[in-house]
Amino acid sequence: MVKLVSLIGLIVLLTLGIAKPFIGHHDWNGVFYSQIARNYLKDGLETGLGQMTSPGNYYTHYPPLFTWLLALDFKFLGVSDVSARLLPVMLTIFSFILLVKITDSLVPLLLALTPMIRYFSQMPSQEALIIFLSLLVVYFYRQKRARALLWTVAALGWSGWAGYFLIPLLWLHAKFFTPKFKPVLLKAGAILVGTFGLHLLHTYLLTGSLTGGGIFDALLLRLNLYPALGRVEPELAGQFKWLNYLVKEFHTLNIYYTSTVLLLAGLGIAKLKRSFEAGLVLMLLAWGVTYPLIFSNVTFVHEYFNLFFWPGLALAISYLFKHGPHFAKATWGKLLLLILAVVVFKERLPFLNALKSTAAFKPGYELGRQVNQNSGPGETVNLSADEDFIDVQGIFVEYYADRVIIWDNSHND
Repeated sequence: MVKLVSLIGLIVLLTLGIAKPFIGHHDWNGVFYSQIARNYLKDGLETGLGQMTSPGNYYTHYPPLFTWLLALDFKFLGVSDVSARLLPVMLTIFSFILLVKITDSLVPLLLALTPMIRYFSQMPSQEALIIFLSLLVVYFYRQKRARALLWTVAALGWSGWAGYFLIPLLWLHAKFFTPKFKPVLLKAGAILVGTFGLHLLHTYLLTGSLTGGGIFDALLLRLNLYPALGRVEPELAGQFKWLNYLVKEFHTLNIYYTSTVLLLAGLGIAKLKRSFEAGLVLMLLAWGVTYPLIFSNVTFVHEYFNLFFWPGLALAISYLFKHGPHFAKATWGKLLLLILAVVVFKERLPFLNALKSTAAFKPGYELGRQVNQNSGPGETVNLSADEDFIDVQGIFVEYYADRVIIWDNSHND
């Protein structure tokens, strides 16, 4: 009964404000991926199942599984901001359910109260899918269900790059705790190599090049290698210094996950002893570090890539409650968990409210809605705007207009 009430509370918490248009912080992702998903419905197999942003142009930086699922979402629920946000929310809820099953505890739900989850769980992007499939892999690993694990790894390979970092870490865990399972994880690694090869082949079929759509340039950016190669520096690369990055990461984790959660996770880490369970805690924490460490520049710019930390933090706190002084058995342990939930909920509430009230892209949204209401389906609309407006607001205008937009900025010449 307690778990059912907690699940209902989780659903209510993560769906608050789900009808907000894509006008706020990092809502570029929402319109970008929703536009791709809508193109699947409009153009069908003419897209080649590629992430077509406009006729003849494809986004190849990630495999397409998330946008395929988003297109199915739109097919059954209709194209709307609510249905777009509902997909990552449901994936996040499924991830929490998996962690509750893995830990046999409601403690992981503490993380749902943090700004990181309460805000970014509604962001349509690959992260929620990657985390869900990665936790499903861990769940099947604990169950020693090899076939289910391998099928899930195949799906993980089509979801995004962070999932690729999980399997080597799981292999290390198996080396120390379940050595007989290492061959299965080697097969999982081979599957990931295969899915990456298929992604490159798909990219070639769509663009005529294995690195079409700028995938290689994106890789250089995320590896922070642009300055070293003497190329034009994109997105704050010139400002990147490792000390600045580490300081920013500390503040980001402290604000988005709260000081309380980080302190509890730290106490949990201090309690770790050599065991299968403790190894999983370290493995998932290490997994959270891999993306910010390897793709440092993009995490420096986009703080939501720190989402991969939350499963490890949840497991560390669960370990603390299970192995701390009388946490698991004492009656006051449940009361303490409730008090901590209130503390975490309130700790960064003003910051969270500020995040939710952001509306930087409202001008593009409003213009797009006006165009939609004053033109017919399939109509081509000519708009005039300065280059800065087009660069920042243009994609929002085009998405909410749902029309072919021809931009004119010649008055600035």
